[in-house]
Amino acid sequence: MGRSPLEPSLARHLERITGYLRDAGLRQIPPERTDLRRTLADFMLRRTPAVLEPWLREIGPALGIPEADWPRIREDQAAAVSRWARHIADPANVETYVMLSRHTRQGFISRFPASRFLATQIRFTQLLVEDIKREFAHDPAQADQLRQLLGQEFQERVLHITDFFVQAREDELRRQEAAYREELLEQEASYRRAIDGAPACILMVDAAAGTLFDVNHVAERLLGYGREELRGRPFQDLHPPGERSRASTLWRSALERGHASRDDLHLLTRRGELVPVFANAGYIEYGPRRWVQLICVDISDRKRLESQLIQSEKMAAIGQFAAGIAHELRNPLAIVMNALYDLHQIVDGRNAEVAEDVRIAEEEIGRAQAIIKNLLEFSRESGAELTRLDVNDLLTRTLQLMQKYLQDNGVRVTTELGPIPPCLANQNAMRQIALNLITNAVQAMPEGGQLTLRTAAVGPNLIRIEVRDTGIGIPAEHLQDIFNPFYTTKAPGQGTGLGLSVVHSILRRYQGEIRVASAVGVGTTFTIDLPCQCHAEVLPDRPEG
Repeated sequence: MGRSPLEPSLARHLERITGYLRDAGLRQIPPERTDLRRTLADFMLRRTPAVLEPWLREIGPALGIPEADWPRIREDQAAAVSRWARHIADPANVETYVMLSRHTRQGFISRFPASRFLATQIRFTQLLVEDIKREFAHDPAQADQLRQLLGQEFQERVLHITDFFVQAREDELRRQEAAYREELLEQEASYRRAIDGAPACILMVDAAAGTLFDVNHVAERLLGYGREELRGRPFQDLHPPGERSRASTLWRSALERGHASRDDLHLLTRRGELVPVFANAGYIEYGPRRWVQLICVDISDRKRLESQLIQSEKMAAIGQFAAGIAHELRNPLAIVMNALYDLHQIVDGRNAEVAEDVRIAEEEIGRAQAIIKNLLEFSRESGAELTRLDVNDLLTRTLQLMQKYLQDNGVRVTTELGPIPPCLANQNAMRQIALNLITNAVQAMPEGGQLTLRTAAVGPNLIRIEVRDTGIGIPAEHLQDIFNPFYTTKAPGQGTGLGLSVVHSILRRYQGEIRVASAVGVGTTFTIDLPCQCHAEVLPDRPEG
């Protein structure tokens, strides 16, 4: 064969085995004994066809090789012995080891365990040795040298074959390891895609250090931080200070029990916003890494719906409560009204000041009875009396009625009442809104202050009412609760917590909206947006569909 360059791995293999044979003193007959080598090579080529038959009859049944495969094995063995003989004659001819290297990886030899293949070659060599004894019986010295050379060359061949098998196995293990690493990388990539595609915020916290080492895309968007900004940070930093001990307890519980969850935590965003979350923590082991995976589901909508449900339930309760009180108040008010009537008859214009006081008392009792009627109507979800109402006039008259109260508390009043269209509304309900907001403003200014009332048209069918004070203000954490029934920050005996709840309920009935803005030490502004055609029952029926 042509002396083409050897593969680097095969060249290293041949150099390694040759060096071992030389250094271990296993080459008793040197390559220079060309006469003896040619004699052995010629003998092997001549005798192989005869040796193959008994060899096949022995190894075939022993190794369970079907007889139909024997012709192919005979052909392969004959070619292999021929290449081996050429190497024995000329050690520089390494064709036999090139072929052995290939066969141990993907050819005939690779289909047998190494021990079985070597056993067949041992038996073939023994048969050759027996033939040498017979053919060279007349020259024992020549026979011994040929047997010694054959044994030496077979020893070298076994070393090569064994090393080829080991290399093949190592190559296969490396291939399997590479395939396994590729599979792991694909699994990790698939896991990453699943995590990033998840609709919840996912945080991965190192089990030992308690620091973040990865987050998903939803976490980046929700928190306002990039992955690199979060890596290495203690996970507790993502919770407000008051909740960090609870977050740590959740993490430790996951480490101890494998999983834990709680719904009383918030995530603190880059903008300083608090996002309520349901946090589910699970302990995960993957390779050498141990971590706690926190899945945080934004429950803002759920909290809002729960709050609305609680508010609705509270309003249902306060409606029933108000209806009961209204019924109880009707009788004593009727008695007082009768007494005023009798008093009016007695005075009979002789004392103008007393007569005026009686008239005002009768008017206010009438207003109280109208409010009671409105409460009863409201509790029954039935329509109350609606009139064409000038909101500016109502605010002006309300301020007149409360003038002494305002003066006594050192409150200065500024009005900026713009041109607004009239509204269809219940006069007593709207007066109740004004009274509650003005009273709240006065109570928020215990040392006196400035009260400003503004009205303006903000749309074709929408007016805006603003009630602003310069009082003590409302802390930010209380703003979400001020419209809840019975919620109050006032001292006992100074408020029931019902005023703003009633205002909220009336406006909701009239499809209006109320908002609040407040700063501690600066003051509070309540803003009401009220539709001009505000009650559904005054609108003409519309056909369905």
